Amino acid sequence: MEIAITKISENGQVVIPSEIRKDAGIKPSAKFIVFNEGGNIMLKQIKKEALRDDMLLIEKIRRSEEQIREGKFVKADIAMSDEEIDDLLMA
Repeated sequence: MEIAITKISENGQVVIPSEIRKDAGIKPSAKFIVFNEGGNIMLKQIKKEALRDDMLLIEKIRRSEEQIREGKFVKADIAMSDEEIDDLLMA
């Protein structure tokens, strides 16, 4: 994983450092979905072949957050495998 520091301009623009762009294969005119989760801004590059899966994931996350607020949740155990945790979360 690459890590870099950047800042926002007075016009609200953020530069993604070149080493991050290169590592992620980001080309000029690439499009992103922008998320704001409690003040944490996240970017997800939009790739045509993955857009439907991304939208389904966003809906699953929204439903999960709603269930957590309602007190409906399940606990994962650190002894569980990644696959077991994925199965638990996606049920």
